[in-house]
Parts: sequence; C-alpha cells; structure tokens
Amino acid sequence: WGDVSNLLRHVMGDERFTQRYLTWLYDECPDGDTVAVDIGDERPDIVGHGAAVPVMLRNAERRERFVQIVNIAVAERGRGNNVFATQVLAHIPYVLEQGAIGGFGVTNEASTVPGTSLDGLGASFLMQLPLKVCPPMGTGLGVVSYDCSPSFLASRAFARIAATVDHQPAGDWLRCWTTDALRWRLNRPDTHYVLHVADEAVAVSTKSFVKGVPVAVIVKLLPRGTSPGPISGRSLVAAACRYHKAPSVFYAGYNAQVQLRGVSVPRERVPAPLNLLFLTLSDLDQQAFRFDTFELLDFDAI
Repeated sequence: WGDVSNLLRHVMGDERFTQRYLTWLYDECPDGDTVAVDIGDERPDIVGHGAAVPVMLRNAERRERFVQIVNIAVAERGRGNNVFATQVLAHIPYVLEQGAIGGFGVTNEASTVPGTSLDGLGASFLMQLPLKVCPPMGTGLGVVSYDCSPSFLASRAFARIAATVDHQPAGDWLRCWTTDALRWRLNRPDTHYVLHVADEAVAVSTKSFVKGVPVAVIVKLLPRGTSPGPISGRSLVAAACRYHKAPSVFYAGYNAQVQLRGVSVPRERVPAPLNLLFLTLSDLDQQAFRFDTFELLDFDAI
C-alpha cells in the first residue's frame, strides 16, 4: 500500500494513512474482502484511489452485507475528466460478488464534489451528522473503564463484555458489532480508545483537544442486552470525562437506543461538517434508506 499511502497523505493532508493503517483497514477487516481501486496515468505513481470496505448491517428483518466507501482521493492532475467515477463504476461487479446490497460513506463539505466523491457516483445525501457537547451530570460511579490495549482486546474480559452488546431490537439499519468486528475496530493503529462499561450500556471514547482544551470524544454507544431502550448515557459521559480529565464530551452522530443530554452545536458553527451519503447496489430503495444509529466508530474518521 505504499503508493496509496503516499497519495492519501498528499491529497488528504492526514498522516494517519500509513501502510500499517491501510493494512489494518483493508486487509484485516473481518466482514469480507476489500475492493480497492487504483487509477494510473503515464507517470509511475497513481493518480487516484478509492476503496469499498465490507461491513455487516442489520435491521428489524435481516442481516446484510454493505460496503463503506472510503479514501476517495484524486491528485490534482487527474481531476475534472470524471475518470475516477468511471473506473469505480467499472469495479462495482467485484463488490456485488460479495453480496453487498448498498454502500455508504461520510464526506466533509470540501470533498463532496461530483466526479471525485461518493455523490459523484449517484449517492443520496442522508444527513449532516449532528454534533453535541455534553457536560457531566453525575459522577459515573459504577462504570468500569478499560484501556483498549492489544492485551485487553485479546482477553476473555473483553470477549465477555462484547458478547453482551449488539442484541437490541433495530428499526432502521445499524451496524453489526460482533466480538470480532468490535475487536478489529478498536485495534486501529495509532489510536487510543477506552471502553466504559455500565450495567445497561457501554461507551467507546477517545481524547482530543479543542483550542488546547482536552475533551473526551464518545465515538460509540452500545446498549447491553435486548431492551429496546431508550437508555440514559449520563453515567457514561461522566465516566469518560473523569477518565480523560476533560470538562465535557463531544459526540457526533445519533443513537436510537442510548441517549445523551447536551447542547447541540448549530450547523454553521460545526468546524468540519460531516455528510452521510448512501448508494444502493440492489433493489433496496435508496431514497427510503435510513440508519437507526450512526456514530463516529461506525466509519473510519477517528
């Protein structure tokens, strides 16, 4: 993945796109085989790249394979001629061979450009992910926090916790978090996650900084057991703030089963708005498609 790493770091301006990161994302995903598309020209380095990473989703009726469209990048010399969209569409049969019935992706405002992004392939805009700031409203007592180190992710303790999630009823579509899928996702290179475990739900958090101020970022909320909810996430917010020594939690996305109380950030004040898009690859109605729950851990942003 050396050429891909070089292209993504140059176009995206993000150093996370190392060869190790791409190996984890593309080659180690437990839900199937990734379809990656590299586009070349007369030069030895590639001019464009994109990938479809398999992911399992479920709703109230069934469990199906979808793909997450990621890392769409085209060097400046390759833009404007729609070559990328043409090449990606030509590779859709490889995605269909795995039984994928749809694809989704998240783009920011700057990268939502027809011809070089998911919407250029005919995807529909679902929504801009809402952002909420949640101050702690309790002590978080009774919540146990675990550093998601490689040894913890390989432990029986993690397996026992993971076995208690992903059983809640679903209305619209949501991601399947099997033990293998959750272990893989939390093993992302160069990222520190913390698992906060309460009786009714668990949260996954990480730490970030806003203008030099530490903030806890909750990237996933998972109810435990089969209760339909809604469940309060108040104790999980308090536990995340306490663990990261942060005054508040930032939370992007929405969850039908676990609710967080906080202050919604107006759309015009969101520093990097994230747009959620969907593309059908079957008879699934693209306009009617909805996610029951969608949070930062459900894709590859953090």
